[in-house]
Amino acid sequence: MKKLSLSLLSLAGLSAGMFLAASCAAPSVNPSVQANEAAPTIHVPVYAAPVTVFEMRVLDRDKQVRVVEKPTLAALDFAAYFANPIRMAGMDEKPENYTGKMANAKLEEFPFPMLDSISDYEPAAVAGVAPIAWEPFAKILYAQTGDDALAKALNEVEAVKWNEPDVFRAFQTVSRLWGVPGTGENQGKIEWWAEVMPAVWTGRTPFYGKLKVVSGGESAEVLNYYMTAEMNNEEAMNWARTLSSYWYPTLNTDLEQHTPGAIWENSSANRPFAVMRGNPMGSAMWVAFEVPAFRLTDEQLRAAAVADSLAAAGEVVPVNRTLDTSSYARLETLASMENSCPATPATKKFREALKKKLAKLPKEQNAWADNGMLWFRRNANYLVADKISGQDSLHNPLPRMVELKQYLDSMNIQLLVIPVPVKEEIYADKLVKGTPADLCVNVNGREFIREMLAAGIDVLDLYPSLMAARSGDDAPHYSYQRYDTHWALPGMLAAMEQLASRVTQYSWYADANPQPGSLVMKDTVVLREGDLVAHLPDKEKSKYAADTLAGMKIYKGDKPYKGGKNAPILLMGDSFTGVFESVDQKSGGPGSLLAYATGLDVQVLTSWGGGPGVRARLKKMKKDMLSKRLVIYMMTARDYWQSPMEWDGL
Repeated sequence: MKKLSLSLLSLAGLSAGMFLAASCAAPSVNPSVQANEAAPTIHVPVYAAPVTVFEMRVLDRDKQVRVVEKPTLAALDFAAYFANPIRMAGMDEKPENYTGKMANAKLEEFPFPMLDSISDYEPAAVAGVAPIAWEPFAKILYAQTGDDALAKALNEVEAVKWNEPDVFRAFQTVSRLWGVPGTGENQGKIEWWAEVMPAVWTGRTPFYGKLKVVSGGESAEVLNYYMTAEMNNEEAMNWARTLSSYWYPTLNTDLEQHTPGAIWENSSANRPFAVMRGNPMGSAMWVAFEVPAFRLTDEQLRAAAVADSLAAAGEVVPVNRTLDTSSYARLETLASMENSCPATPATKKFREALKKKLAKLPKEQNAWADNGMLWFRRNANYLVADKISGQDSLHNPLPRMVELKQYLDSMNIQLLVIPVPVKEEIYADKLVKGTPADLCVNVNGREFIREMLAAGIDVLDLYPSLMAARSGDDAPHYSYQRYDTHWALPGMLAAMEQLASRVTQYSWYADANPQPGSLVMKDTVVLREGDLVAHLPDKEKSKYAADTLAGMKIYKGDKPYKGGKNAPILLMGDSFTGVFESVDQKSGGPGSLLAYATGLDVQVLTSWGGGPGVRARLKKMKKDMLSKRLVIYMMTARDYWQSPMEWDGL
């Protein structure tokens, strides 16, 4: 077994989750079902109070605070996944094709062969044992021991379809998991008990089962560390950032700008270290996480405010800026795009085939597997988009890009826009069988880039570089991650090499006092759970373990690199600016690699909830902007089409 460390555990398992209905003490009956049921006539076992993992404060229907007394990874994971309204949004609606074939099945008829026993009541074996969220722990267990038996068994529980295989949505979830020391022939091992929470629309009440899977003694060590090792505030923030980034593709999650430990929602009783915003169904909601040890007192807040005021007054050093008004690079890129991706019978065939694939998917399924990779529905939708600049005013990015350029021009700050091609565009031949590997399939996406260039916006076109990078793929290592929406190291390096070359061509580059050779690059590896795995059908999830990826890490002296407020370059955007940079191994993403290549400091501003939202944050950084010569706006190109985060004005 690998040597345990909190950072490795966090890296391996800060993802995924499940839901229930609840208070933090985890009631044993779904309230929405309980309210409509008659009192049971059978004998009820003696009540034992459930172990409380967190306290929940509901501020209103859209906001709540979850307080964890001790910041263990187990407690924070459970606080995040248990009955989280962001995760539960829309799940109470009955699927259109649900018929209730086994709605009247008795307990002894429940189709769960992976369970050794099934009961209506919480078993005595788990009395006094704290429950955990199963998905993040199962991933940690696999990362540490290589044993995926627990994950497979629990996925099987959630995949049971009650003789209705065409219903995509889960009929039930494992809401709580307990690891209990084994007895008898299992002495020295861990036995697993699960609370199974049926979906509201099934009309069933929760039930409990003992899994047939038993884990060896090394699992006990992992479980003990997971449940007892406490995080400091920096580790807890990393946990929150990673969780937000993992849920972002389909739950539209982001961390709000909030001083850790400060008052939230105008109540001194609420002092969370992180506030997560989610918008999975078109209506925003907030879940905040609080740890007593991380709270700031009123005195500390006043001191922090004074310190911030002093820093704002003197930390950022203004620079005299002159825009590079040369249009050579822009016009050269514009010329290269003319007729570079025409609509042809081949592109029409691709679009029609992809539309058929999408039409066959259940409406709620956001990812699917094919040809050794996982694909994302929203990325595919972007490839079959209509005219992007023809969208309504809240979804058309072009006027907002022009508006942003004018805003930065007024401060003599350069703007460089970088649309990151989606994996499905670079690997179109793997997405749709029979597609030539060199066929440019994204006709309307490429046309929109041409329109931005024609409107006077400087755009870095990564498509040729990424297509060249994929030609050097060595399976199973690709330029994009197999099970994720983001690029892997080869693709990122190709993009950053092109970007660094562009930055060094600006007329002001020498005036920015570059310091080439001032940073050090070291090889590393990253264990990364693909962000698409959670969106597969339940029965398929266990097939896709976390990927071990090659990575880089940039150091300044003996410390990991992080750009400061005086950086002449601001790299802003969505998760493409944050992956490998502020999560995973850290200091190895686009910002750090660009700083290493150019010798210029790079400040990074990431909106995990989507690229359109980062512009509002930029406008609040007026003091920081005094040092900036260049703003690089990098984000996935899919958010140019029907973005769930609207393109509203600055």
